[in-house]
Amino acid sequence: MAKEGEDSKAAHTIADGLSDARRVVRSAWGITAWTAVSRLTGVLRDATIARFLGASALSDAFYTAFRIPNAFRAIVGEGGLPGAFVPMAKKVERERPGAEGTYAGRMLALLLLVLVVLTALGVAAAPFLVTLFAEGFKATPGKFELTVALTRWLFPYILLVSIAALFESYLNAHGRFQLPAATPVVFNLAIVAAVWLLAPSGVPATTALVVGVLLGGLAQAAMQLPAARRLGLRAGGSPFRDPEVRETALLIAPRLYGYGVGQLSFLVSSRTLAGLGDAFVTFNFCAFRVVDFVLGGFVVSLTRAVLPSLSDQALESGREAYRGTLTFALRLVGFVTIPWTIGLLLVARPIIDVIFRRGRFDAADVTQTSIAVLFFSLGLFAAAGVKILTQAFYALHDTRTPVAVATFDLAVFWLLCLLLTPPMKHAGVALATSAGFWINFVLLFALLRRKLGPLGGRALLASLGRTLLASLATGAAVLAVGEKLLPYDSAWGFPARVGWVAAVATGASLVFLAAASALRAPEVDEIFGALRRKRAS
Repeated sequence: MAKEGEDSKAAHTIADGLSDARRVVRSAWGITAWTAVSRLTGVLRDATIARFLGASALSDAFYTAFRIPNAFRAIVGEGGLPGAFVPMAKKVERERPGAEGTYAGRMLALLLLVLVVLTALGVAAAPFLVTLFAEGFKATPGKFELTVALTRWLFPYILLVSIAALFESYLNAHGRFQLPAATPVVFNLAIVAAVWLLAPSGVPATTALVVGVLLGGLAQAAMQLPAARRLGLRAGGSPFRDPEVRETALLIAPRLYGYGVGQLSFLVSSRTLAGLGDAFVTFNFCAFRVVDFVLGGFVVSLTRAVLPSLSDQALESGREAYRGTLTFALRLVGFVTIPWTIGLLLVARPIIDVIFRRGRFDAADVTQTSIAVLFFSLGLFAAAGVKILTQAFYALHDTRTPVAVATFDLAVFWLLCLLLTPPMKHAGVALATSAGFWINFVLLFALLRRKLGPLGGRALLASLGRTLLASLATGAAVLAVGEKLLPYDSAWGFPARVGWVAAVATGASLVFLAAASALRAPEVDEIFGALRRKRAS
């Protein structure tokens, strides 16, 4: 009888794990629909910036000024906050149903206080920050001064987008994913509209971009506030007297350091690229935007969707469902990123050509950006895996391990930049970035396995192997079409170039799914089966 009870309990655990996995995929699909629109509007935004700024000292100044406050935003609003807030909100909800709204309101009050101070300091310290991130800009007359001015105007964006990140985390903790996923669409469209409305009337393009960024950040927060209030978020009480807020702050502190280390990688790459001359910052920024199109699609959607499930499962004894969800998520990101890696290695230039070549962004700029894409794409799976594994540690309330690994990764990245940049220039920074992602992924996986025991490594390797075989078969088909039957010609008109890229992407997707199905990859049904069930429900 005891044996039967244990078997029944195990069966229920497996069933619960499968249910959670399906729920994660359905949530990810819901986010992905909006994220896909967001990424498409992001392409429109990037194409607009390329048209008006090209690859030049002007574009280097804007991208650097935009990324400096974004680095702080990534540390405070995106990195430190969700990983600590969501597990704590789930804990408060479980222990005192309804109290999570008051907890979130007090967290918002604390966040506002910190962000106002941080924004003021950032505006005052803009010359120091630009010197720190891009001292090489001083070699071009006026470039450094423009970057400082743009940084000061853009720094309030960190306040707006970090508030939006807290609303997003609160909605995610309640299983609401689609509205937060839709807000970047408005952000991108705000930038596009500002440039096209203001620049033709004589307003400098950089000024128009600043206006668009600030309006877009305000819209991201404003869109989510009513939904958060309907779900119970409310102000009340001092954040300094709330034990959950204090505990969250203690949990966030090492995360801030961990994400700060990650942003130090941006500092290293930015200083390195700024010292190479004009346009190199732009080449790598645009290249990573293309790679991030993949990371920001289903991968980020899955990352957002998986944290609430992992946070719940980490509270259970045994954590069998936790292990299952983790391995499941890693298999799915492999199924998405590996074929994209092969695709980018084969057709990076046509993609860059279609997105960016117009206005002041010419064919030579396309070539340099395509080279960076090739090396960035090598780290796609590892970058996605790091996102999943980091969330897995956060769900366990383990902040030290990701921080320690990130610190080691930074040292390796810095060394690789020193070694690879002299012979490879901006491509060396891209290769160092991919190598850093792989080192981070391997260490995090090994340390999590040591902490929890077996994580289904053999099943994961088998899944990645099937995906790689299907991707290579797809790559062979793309080569046959792209080099033999209908080679890409950059002299074609824009509609023909877009049509070629769209046709190859569609055909490659169909070939990949057919090859994966022939290899009996379970991910095909896990992804699309969940989508069918979502539509049916």
